[in-house]
Amino acid sequence: MSRFYSIRFRLTATFLAVILAVMIIISLFLYSTLERYYMSNFEDTLVRSGFLASDFVVGHLRGQIDSVRLSSLAEDMSRQAQARVLFTDQQGLVVGDSIRVGGMLNQYLEHEDVFAALDGNVSSRIGYSERIEHQVMQVAVPVVEENESVTGVVFLAASLEEVYQTLNDIRRFLFLATVIAMAVVGGGSALLARRFTGPIESLTTAARKMAEGKLDQHIEVSSTDEIGRLAEQFNIMAKRLNYYTSNLKKFAADVAHEVRTPLTTMNLLTKSLKEHEMEPEQQREFIEDLDDEVDRLTALVNDLLELSKLDKNEIEMEIVTLNQLLNDMLGEYQYRFSHAEVELNDNIPDQDCYIYGAPLQLRQVISNLLDNALNYTQAGGKVTVSLYIEIGEAIAKVEDTGCGIPEEDLNYIFERFFRVDRARARSGGGTGLGLAIVSEIVAKHGGRVWVESEEGKGSCFYFALPLAED
Repeated sequence: MSRFYSIRFRLTATFLAVILAVMIIISLFLYSTLERYYMSNFEDTLVRSGFLASDFVVGHLRGQIDSVRLSSLAEDMSRQAQARVLFTDQQGLVVGDSIRVGGMLNQYLEHEDVFAALDGNVSSRIGYSERIEHQVMQVAVPVVEENESVTGVVFLAASLEEVYQTLNDIRRFLFLATVIAMAVVGGGSALLARRFTGPIESLTTAARKMAEGKLDQHIEVSSTDEIGRLAEQFNIMAKRLNYYTSNLKKFAADVAHEVRTPLTTMNLLTKSLKEHEMEPEQQREFIEDLDDEVDRLTALVNDLLELSKLDKNEIEMEIVTLNQLLNDMLGEYQYRFSHAEVELNDNIPDQDCYIYGAPLQLRQVISNLLDNALNYTQAGGKVTVSLYIEIGEAIAKVEDTGCGIPEEDLNYIFERFFRVDRARARSGGGTGLGLAIVSEIVAKHGGRVWVESEEGKGSCFYFALPLAED
């Protein structure tokens, strides 16, 4: 029963209903037009034949009337007009009939059309003939003298059997055309509906499986229309959802590992300090190790809190001099780069570059990018920070000569929980949230962030922020 409510059934039924309505309207209009044409043409033919007959008999209705002669003329006219022909005098008495036996000769033809013709009018109508048991077209034409006096009437009655037979043939043809059109449209609409609803059914099945937890769904895209684009977007959504889910699980495991490791170390260090007598120098080393582990744990928590804060849109902005902020950050990082034997250069103009932003958030953007550059650049390498202005934007670039990023990772580098292979880093990598925080902060400032990288040669990270209005 449910398939009667399916899109495929409704599309097919709609197409059939539309074509049926169209064919019925066209058929009725065409049949009505042809019927009027045939009847009008048949009537015109009889009227012309009536006027032609009246010209012949006008002289025979003067003086002594010869009924035999008029009946002979009526018979000749009947063969030409394919109709029964009667002549009457000006009193309506039949003085000539094309039917010799059983006719109406010498009888009064009391007929409305005859009375109208005697008044000088041409009259016609369709009636039923009991003699031939069929519909007939009746026409009465006045016989007019030169002085415009009416001396008689020519009455013609022709069977409409051939006309109705032709109309019946047309009706059957229109019915057959409607049936053929219904069959063609029905088959075509069924195929078309199947073509349209097939991908939708596949989408429905895939969505149901995804709701059941089977996220590795993929739909074959065979068209470039709206449904094809919908299926393509579904594939992208499924891929990203699967990616987020798997990475969320991986991130949860990573966080558990990252948290467990410092906690385990802190637990061992604390117990050692409590349970064993130590020299002051040894105690200092244990306390420094304990402090390092606390810093690691704090960094992870801070990253998570920062993302949560960004999600809530908690950010306050002010006018910031971006070139000065970059110079300050480079000064703070100079010692770390020197200690790691990585050269830190800058290409920052002296002219002030004003943007509208949150200084602490922007410092975190720069800090995360510098940390990444330092972590993924080997000793002897170089990192360059540049700033330049394009139309309406200030663009900062952090370029390194490190190991670069694999091409398959470039599309995901700013995603949350994503971590490039930590074996490539100089010091084990971070929490996988640094670049996600960068992307979130830049987006909150109305800017954009992107990366260019070639594996083995280095990476260039860019972020662009709108300039402050004057």
